[in-house]
Amino acid sequence: MGRIGMDKGGNNLFVIAHRGGAELFFENTLTAFRKAEELGVDAIECDVHLTRDNHLVVMHDPDLKRVAGIERNVSEMTLQEIREVKLENGEGIPTLEEAIEAVGISLIVELKSYETLMEIARLLHERPELKARIIVICFDHRAILKLNERFPGLNTSALLGGFPVDPASVATSCRTDTLALYYEGLDRNYVESCHSAGVKVSVWTPNTEAEIRRLVDIGVDAIASDRPDIVLKVLGRK
Repeated sequence: MGRIGMDKGGNNLFVIAHRGGAELFFENTLTAFRKAEELGVDAIECDVHLTRDNHLVVMHDPDLKRVAGIERNVSEMTLQEIREVKLENGEGIPTLEEAIEAVGISLIVELKSYETLMEIARLLHERPELKARIIVICFDHRAILKLNERFPGLNTSALLGGFPVDPASVATSCRTDTLALYYEGLDRNYVESCHSAGVKVSVWTPNTEAEIRRLVDIGVDAIASDRPDIVLKVLGRK
């Protein structure tokens, strides 16, 4: 992630539209991604699940109940069945490749399960140019390690819900230079300890101006927010 722009610093902090800016637009849709790009963010985060016939589709939850009112799991459906689903805003569910092609900026792809690893690896093998377009993140650090071993130079980040005692060892163990941490409880000392070990800090998902200002002040490298407009405002980029 650092190679794409997280080392800018200051008011050029890396701004990420979480799920395309989920408090502004209907999450994980092509409309959200395009509108987030228009805001001026640096990257757009999305989530991917695997269909029954091994296609990567953009969806946060494992099932369709919350966003489409359908009690079915993505993993039980074929791509054709997914194509027939309409989200509550009337849009369809995009594939990962459609999401990549919809915008001209980087796409941060959260693998929602270890099972998505084979398909994302196939896509990167068949389309090596995508290494320069996507950043892969995952809570399962085994997936991050395997991708970094197979695709040197791929931008990745290890997702965490807490603060490890030795953040450098976590980053090194999966061959990444960035940790994506939940923002609550993060303080300047921890950010500085990461930086002193050569580890960049991305945070998810502060959505109020007060929290965003606090995180900017303590020196984080990137902010993924459902309100990227507020992040841009705090940075004076809006």
